Amino acid sequence: MSRITKVTDDFDFLVGHFDVVNRVLQPGGEWEEFAGTCTGRTHFAGAVSVDEARFPSKGRYGMSLRLYDPAEDAWTIYWVDSRTGRLQPPVRGSWSDGVCTLYGEDDLGDRRIPVRLRWSGVTEETAHWEQAYSEDGGETWETNWTMDLTRRATEPPALDVPKVTGDFDFFVGQWEVQHRRLTAPLTGSDKWREFPGTSEAYTLFDGAVSIDETIFPTEDFDGMTVRLYDVEAGTWAIYWINSSRNVLEPPVFGGFGPDGVGILEGTDEHDGKPVEVRFRWTRGDVPVWEQFFSADDGATWESNWTMTFTPRGPFPKVTSDFDFLTGHFDVRHRRLAKVFVGSDEWETYDGTCTARTHFDGAISIDEMQFPTKSSYGMSVRLFDPVEKDWTIYWISSKTMVVNPPVRGRWSDDGTSCWLVGEEQLDGRTILVSYAWSDITATTAHWEQSFSEDGGETWEVNWTMDFTRRDTAPPRVDIPKVTGDFDFQVGEWDMHNERRRPPLGEPAEWYQLESKLKAFTYFDGSISFDEGWYPSEGFRGATLRLYNPTTKTWSIHWINSLRGKLESPVIGAFTEDGIGIFEGPDTWEGRPIDVRFVWTPGAEQSNWEQFFSTDGGKTWHSNWKMRHTRIA
Repeated sequence: MSRITKVTDDFDFLVGHFDVVNRVLQPGGEWEEFAGTCTGRTHFAGAVSVDEARFPSKGRYGMSLRLYDPAEDAWTIYWVDSRTGRLQPPVRGSWSDGVCTLYGEDDLGDRRIPVRLRWSGVTEETAHWEQAYSEDGGETWETNWTMDLTRRATEPPALDVPKVTGDFDFFVGQWEVQHRRLTAPLTGSDKWREFPGTSEAYTLFDGAVSIDETIFPTEDFDGMTVRLYDVEAGTWAIYWINSSRNVLEPPVFGGFGPDGVGILEGTDEHDGKPVEVRFRWTRGDVPVWEQFFSADDGATWESNWTMTFTPRGPFPKVTSDFDFLTGHFDVRHRRLAKVFVGSDEWETYDGTCTARTHFDGAISIDEMQFPTKSSYGMSVRLFDPVEKDWTIYWISSKTMVVNPPVRGRWSDDGTSCWLVGEEQLDGRTILVSYAWSDITATTAHWEQSFSEDGGETWEVNWTMDFTRRDTAPPRVDIPKVTGDFDFQVGEWDMHNERRRPPLGEPAEWYQLESKLKAFTYFDGSISFDEGWYPSEGFRGATLRLYNPTTKTWSIHWINSLRGKLESPVIGAFTEDGIGIFEGPDTWEGRPIDVRFVWTPGAEQSNWEQFFSTDGGKTWHSNWKMRHTRIA
């Protein structure tokens, strides 16, 4: 799970499990003492604190929900008793000299009186809490409940009480989340935006409280949901918390019907106008949540946000179209000596091919070796997960440039693939096509054709026939050009720090862990790596090409959610071994400059990304990776 920059550690001492000695003042003035337990955790990097108290002898639970206001450096704390499942009126206060004092009001019988909560005596292993009431407006206080907490090593036993509800038990666990959000609700717009996320959910009160924290890696906020089951009403109240505000938003109320669909409704505001809000939950192996707004008191509803939840684990396989090519092949080439002249003179020669896939099939890369030509070739195939088609780029070691792509898809029966693009021939633009066919477990056929009449007619000018081989082919005997990125070959753990948003204020840094595996091709002149970012909802790959003429590298980023080569940065390693690479790009529709800085190392290396909005006069860091070798 991503973690934003630490906001506060005020209640971090409560994270974990505790035995609790409770003392409660009775109406007759005597004190009752009984045992309990407490389990606490934090969210939003410390800005939300939640604990569940268990009272075995009372057969009930309690929950504290604490929300930090960074502007006021103050906490708001709500209490929930499992006997009702409702939020009690909050208390509010702050820490000073190791003591946290909070004030509010509480219901005592049929009247509301001032209440004070206080934390003190905090150590790594213990803490003291007490509650006091006042009948004279806060002039004097009478303590009526104390808790003394002592840390324990294991989770406390569950309470032996009847289960009230399991409505949201299906949601417990970790999820990948695909968001689809209407950009301008209630305006007639049909423009939607899609973005990734992750979520982790758990229950308290044996299912009668459901809580989740949702990470939005591409947004400037995270989210948290607190669901409380009202025992008397038999319905749920659902509260949303936005990390940028850290307050409870107005709730929606409702429950699940006989069809298993949850409908919950409430009132809120949108763009300063009152609206009705509806949540709809559809349970299942892939649960779906949907939000609707109504501006006419519920007469009509407009959907504006859906979340589709997929259980966390290995990234789902998107395609296996080019899996057949994984491995090693001998290749028989036939090339037409001259094109568009009616020639039937063909050159035949042998070569080899070694291919692998990345993004679990959504990237296919092969390295062709041409021993008699003393050269290499590479195909980089990228699958577009939205359009469900392929873009293929060709790179020759003789030029070390990315040729214009071809684009297309496999036939419905999966027996052939046809892709078309443009190419320059003798200063003019022609059409080029690639065709794959005759695929078996051990063989395949590929051919290239040109058209000079807009695709009316095609002339085949290159064919390849593949036959699988058991071993890696011998390397082409040509001089090594560069080893700049050889240090990166292997497998790495990566500690990431990312700025959200990359530019502008306010901003925050968050941390995440990931992994990376790197390879080289063309004996070091091409470097490729694949990175896994589980908490970000995507994978990333990098394609680096060395230009021996300019002695510079072109570096392209590939995001698994888009499936295309991003604009490159270009640069080289300096004499002191630092790699600096720069190039233009856009961010949120405006032009920027991008800089990558590499500090290589055999066992540890560092990479950092910077953005500039003033033509490179100043640079702002927004992503740091620290690589530690694991293989």
